[in-house]
Amino acid sequence: MFTNYKINNIENFETPEHLIFESKVNHNISTLISMVQDVNRLVPHAKTHKSKEMLNHLIDRGITRHKTSTINELEILGECEPQELILSYPIASKIKAQRLQKIINKFSKTNYSSIVSSIYHVELLNDLEGIHGVYIDLDTGMHRTGISINELDDLLDFIMSKSNLDLRGIHAYDGHMHAVNNDKERSNLAAQTLRDIRQLQEKIYSAYKFETYDIIVGGSWSFHFYLDQKDIKLSPGTWIYWDATNAEQKELNFQIAGVVLGQVVDNDELEGTATIDIGAKAISCDPPTEKRLKLIDKPNAILVHQNEEHGVIKLNGETLNIGDYVLAEPGHACTVTPKYPHAIKIDANGDISGKINSDARDRKI
Repeated sequence: MFTNYKINNIENFETPEHLIFESKVNHNISTLISMVQDVNRLVPHAKTHKSKEMLNHLIDRGITRHKTSTINELEILGECEPQELILSYPIASKIKAQRLQKIINKFSKTNYSSIVSSIYHVELLNDLEGIHGVYIDLDTGMHRTGISINELDDLLDFIMSKSNLDLRGIHAYDGHMHAVNNDKERSNLAAQTLRDIRQLQEKIYSAYKFETYDIIVGGSWSFHFYLDQKDIKLSPGTWIYWDATNAEQKELNFQIAGVVLGQVVDNDELEGTATIDIGAKAISCDPPTEKRLKLIDKPNAILVHQNEEHGVIKLNGETLNIGDYVLAEPGHACTVTPKYPHAIKIDANGDISGKINSDARDRKI
């Protein structure tokens, strides 16, 4: 019914619905492994799928170290007993540090680590028992969290000389590359990130003669620029489901595996618009409006307005009638998963093969 997306008995779906196409997920996993070659270099982010089933699937493929953003993701995914879970979001309160301690105690077969970018973060983690250690969160240009290369001497000294924590490594998320479509510009930004990392390595070795740690770098817009740096672990996130924004990177061979099925509920011939039931509650709502979704097989159609339950599409010559089904590529896959308690799995034949629960979507268990 849709190019490259086969769905049988579409009339049996109550839209909007989050669909995950199994063959495309498996393609993405195989593509990533073939690019990196060594699965031990992979530390992917779990924020996109938030699923125990998907994490177990990745563990079965040999990818045993993962990052999370929230304490809830950490606790839910700890049940799967991966080798390591890294909390890639700074602990900034005693209550979260206490919860992290409970997780460490509850699922003790997994190693737990956290990023830090200030002495404040380190002090909150300092007395935890059984924590694997910390990663210095290096800000290489995103300016969201992390510490710059020129400001970290005191933090480094505190970790190495005054804390109870082991330095597990360097963490650098260069998210400022997101949606930079010029691959030469992204390559230059990656080169700057690498220079900062190597400078930090020199600081660590010069002051402490310490060199046994990991370097975890990159996101889905940048990880492939570090493939030739064999000592670096790679940390893409969106790759597993992919999305319309990431697909602008023509050099990467991932497929959009997670889409939203919707239906036309009304139209306005005078305005040249159609209204679909994919509102802000159903798909990514953090990009600019026109980037929140892309309708498959309707290349000229553009989302021009969105409310909670409605998406108004400017047709620009495309045809959509009341009752028609639409398939939307999200602009940002990571923000779609938590909008649904589960996604419907579609197999290679176009049939429903089960559900993928969004296990870590809620703030609390």
